[in-house]
Amino acid sequence: MPDGTATVIVGPNGAGKSTLALTLAGLLDALHGTVEAAEGLRGRRGLDPIRWTSRELLTRIGMVFQDPEHQFLTQTVRDELAVGPRALGWDKERIDAVVDALLERLGLTALAAANPFTLSGGQKRRLSVATVLAAAPAVIVLDEPTFGQDRRGWIGIVSLLQEEIARGTTVVAVTHDADVIRHLGGHRIELAA
Repeated sequence: MPDGTATVIVGPNGAGKSTLALTLAGLLDALHGTVEAAEGLRGRRGLDPIRWTSRELLTRIGMVFQDPEHQFLTQTVRDELAVGPRALGWDKERIDAVVDALLERLGLTALAAANPFTLSGGQKRRLSVATVLAAAPAVIVLDEPTFGQDRRGWIGIVSLLQEEIARGTTVVAVTHDADVIRHLGGHRIELAA
């Protein structure tokens, strides 16, 4: 996946898109072949993301799961957004600035004190995307990032991803959404059934 570009992964249900995404994110071993990160992402344990520590993954590759609840860890939306930055040792002022900006951008400010598990499906999806963006990894892998979004939520997520790409972040998105494919552009990987 070229640096600072988007790659979309498409294909029918059951083709292995989510498995490929988890493998690229360093969360599953490759079933066949190997996965090697770009030299600039090398961890202490080499180029294969599955061998990296959690901290190495946090700064290099962020993963938005197909099911948002699988990545929630805290009792409030605000705390959820602060997990990555806190793990990276950022100071409170920087964390608050990042969290407040993401809450505003994705329409979650009024829900900052809410439990993530009580949000609507669309709100959970926006929160899951925002939690990854909060840690500012070099690569973001997303599994169906716009699923369940109304027009405003969809625009918020896609515009944030476009901004990340413009900043040099590599974005890999599994999607069935033709509009996401069109707006993110970049490369396309099509998996067969």
